[in-house]
Amino acid sequence: MGKNFNLVLVFTPLMTTHFLYAQDIQPHSDKNVEVISVTAQKRPQSIQDVPIAMSAFGEADLDKIGASSFSDLTVMVPSISVQTGSDAFPVTYIRGIGSNDTSIGAEPSIGVYIDGVYASRLGGAMTELLDIERVEILKGPQGTLFGRNAIGGAISITTKKPSDELAGKIKLEASSFNSWQTSGILNVPLIDDSLYLRAFGSLTQSDGWQKNTLSDENGYQKDRKTAGLKLTWEPTDDLAINFSNTWSDYDDTAGYLDNYLSVFPISPLTSVLDDKKVVNGGLDAFSNPANNQAVNVPVFKRDLKEHWLDITWYITDNLSLTSLSTYRGYTTTSSREYDGTELFIGENILSIEESNSMSQEFRLSSDEGALFWLVGVSAHKEDADLDFTSKFLDLGLLQGTSFNFGAPFTENSLTSSTSESFAFFGDTSFDINDRLTLTLGGRFSYDKKSMNYDNGLHENGAAAFGGFGIIVPTPHQFVDANGNVDLAATKVKDSWTDFSPRLVVDYKLDDTLLYASITKGYKSGAFNSYPSPDATNGLMVVPEARESVAPETVINYELGFKSTLLEQDLTINGSFYYMDYDDLQIFQVVGTLLQLTNAGKAKSSGLEIDSRYYLNNELSFLINATWMDTQYDEYQFAGTDYSGTALLYSPELSASFSLDYQTSVGQLGELNAFLTYSYKGKHFLSPGIEQESYALLNGKITLLNEENNWELALFANNLTNKSFLTSVSTSLASFGVIGANRNTPRSYGLSLSYRF
Repeated sequence: MGKNFNLVLVFTPLMTTHFLYAQDIQPHSDKNVEVISVTAQKRPQSIQDVPIAMSAFGEADLDKIGASSFSDLTVMVPSISVQTGSDAFPVTYIRGIGSNDTSIGAEPSIGVYIDGVYASRLGGAMTELLDIERVEILKGPQGTLFGRNAIGGAISITTKKPSDELAGKIKLEASSFNSWQTSGILNVPLIDDSLYLRAFGSLTQSDGWQKNTLSDENGYQKDRKTAGLKLTWEPTDDLAINFSNTWSDYDDTAGYLDNYLSVFPISPLTSVLDDKKVVNGGLDAFSNPANNQAVNVPVFKRDLKEHWLDITWYITDNLSLTSLSTYRGYTTTSSREYDGTELFIGENILSIEESNSMSQEFRLSSDEGALFWLVGVSAHKEDADLDFTSKFLDLGLLQGTSFNFGAPFTENSLTSSTSESFAFFGDTSFDINDRLTLTLGGRFSYDKKSMNYDNGLHENGAAAFGGFGIIVPTPHQFVDANGNVDLAATKVKDSWTDFSPRLVVDYKLDDTLLYASITKGYKSGAFNSYPSPDATNGLMVVPEARESVAPETVINYELGFKSTLLEQDLTINGSFYYMDYDDLQIFQVVGTLLQLTNAGKAKSSGLEIDSRYYLNNELSFLINATWMDTQYDEYQFAGTDYSGTALLYSPELSASFSLDYQTSVGQLGELNAFLTYSYKGKHFLSPGIEQESYALLNGKITLLNEENNWELALFANNLTNKSFLTSVSTSLASFGVIGANRNTPRSYGLSLSYRF
C-alpha cells in the first residue's frame, strides 16, 4: 500500500482531469479553458465552483473520447468500475461502493438520473449515449439533492433539449465484428420563439466477438433500435414546458461465461467430462476466452418506454417552481447457461423482469446571489415482476452411458414487488462574506417495500433421476420456525425512515476553491428476490431467508480543492475522503445459499487528484489517478469471516494518462488526436476471487473540415488486445463451476458525420 500511495503523491502536481472542460475541436488559440457548466447542486454553476468531487463530460468530450455508452467513460474516471456481462445487469461501483444484486428485491447503490429522473432499475438505466448534452459523475453520497439510493454516488445524464434553430446530424459508423451503427438527429422550430421539436434515432447491429464452437450464435451480438421525440413549448417568458418520449428495443445475445469446471471431482463422470474438452480448464487461466461450447445461447432482450414532463414557472427573476413528472416502463428477458460445455450438466437460467415506475417531484428555488435555497417534495412508486426459471442436471446425453436420467430438474419462481418512496428535502447556500460560503441541506425519506413469492413449481423435479428410481424432494418450500409449510409467509413487507443531512464549508482564494464537507448517505432496506434453500434444513426456505435486509448508511468526510493556475493553463482538483459504512448490503453465494445480507461495518478512504496542463496552443496532457483503501470491518457469512478483506471493485491504485493534440491541416480542416492509457490495480470481483492489474490503450483521430460540418474519425479500443475478467458468477460454486465475463478484445472502426 505504501509504495502505491507514494506513487500517487509523486504524480500529485500534475494529476488528472476527468474531462472537466467543455471543448471545441478547434485548437485553443489562447490556451484558456472554457469550464463546463453543471447542475450538480440543482442550479447552473461552473464545475470549478462546486464543492463536490465530480467529473463532467460535454458533447464535444464524449465525441472526442468516442464514448457510445457509460462504460466507455471508465477509462477517464479511475474511481469508477462497471461490471457487465450484458446490458441486462450492469453494476456501477464508485469508490468501491456498488450493489452486486440487481434483482427486484434489492436497490442499487449508485443512482442513475436521466434529465433529473431516477431510473430505478439498472437494466433500464444504462442507455446509449445518444443526443447527450453532458454526463455528470458525482462521487460519494448525493441523496440530499438527488434522492433515492445515491449512497455511493450519482450519475446524472442530461439530454439535449429542442432549440430555436433548424439543425441536424447524421452519423454512420462501421467497426470490428461486422458492427455498424447509423444515427440521426433533427431539430425543428415549429413556432418562432415558442414551440420547438427535436427527434433522434439510431440502429445498431453487431455479429458479436465471442465464438460458440457448437453453433454460429456468437456472444455479444447486438440488434438495437432507439428513437425519441421531444417538444419544448414556451407560451410566455415566464413558463417553459418540456416533454420527452423515448423508446428502445434491444434484441441481443449476452456473453457466454468462461468457466472453471470441476464437477463431482470424485465421480467417474469426471473422465467423461474431461473427454468433452471443457473450454477453460482452470480458474486462473481461463485459457480460451473467445470460444465457448455452451448449448444454449445467452439472450438479452429489452423493451423500454419513457415519458417525461418538465414544467418550470419563473415566478420572479430569482424565484422558480419546477414540476418533474415521469413514467418509465421496461421488460427484459435474459438467459444464461452456467457450465459452458456441450453437456447440460450445469444450470440454465431464464429471467423475465418487468418494471413500471412513476415519479413526481416539485421544487421551489430562489437564487439571490449571496443566498440560494431550494425546498422540494418527491414521490416514487415502482411495481416489478420477476419470472425466474432454472433448469439443471440433464445428464441423459452423456456419451458412453446407458442410464436413463430423466428430464432436467426444472424450478420456476414468480416474484413481485411494490416499492413506494416519499421524501422532503431542502438545501441552502449562504455567502458569509466574499470568500466564505456555508451550505446546509437535508432529506427526510420514507420507503416501503412489499414482496410476494410464488415458489415450488417444480415441473420435472420428481423425475429428475427417474433412471435410478430416486425421487427428488421439492425444495424451496416456505416453512415456519417449526419446519411446517407456511404459505402465508410468501408475502412480506417492511418500511424504513431516514434523515440524511449535509454540511459544506467552502473558501475561495484568488485561483483556488477549498472545501470541507460531512454528508450522510442512505440506501433503503431490501428483500431477497430468491429466498434460498439451505442444505442443512432439507432444502427448505427458513424464515430468516425471508427477513428484510436493513438499510445501508454511510457518513462521508471530505476535504477538497479546485485550482486554476498559470493563467488557466493548469487545472488541479483534488479530494481526500473517508467513508464509514454501517450495514453494507452484500449479495453472496455459498453452496446452496444465494442471499442478500448486511455486513456489519465497512470503510473506504482515498485520494483523488484531477488535472490538465496545456503545454501550448495545440497539445495538452491529462492524468487521472485514484488511491483507495477499503475493507470490511465486520462481515461474516455462511461460517466465513471476511473481516479485513477489501471491498469488491476497489483497486488500491487506478490511473490514466491522456494526450490531446489539435492542429490545423490547411484546407483539409482541423485534426484532433486523442490517446488514453489507463491502468487499474488488482481488485476483488467476488469475495476470494481477485482480478490482477491490467492496462488499456485507446485512441481516436478526428478530421473536421473547414466548414465544421463534415467529420471523419478513425478509432481503436484495447489496442494491445489485453484480456481480463470483468465479473464472475458463483451460483454453481457448490458444483465446482465458477463462470466469468470478459472484456471486449481489440476493436477498431471508422465513422463519418454530417451536421447542418
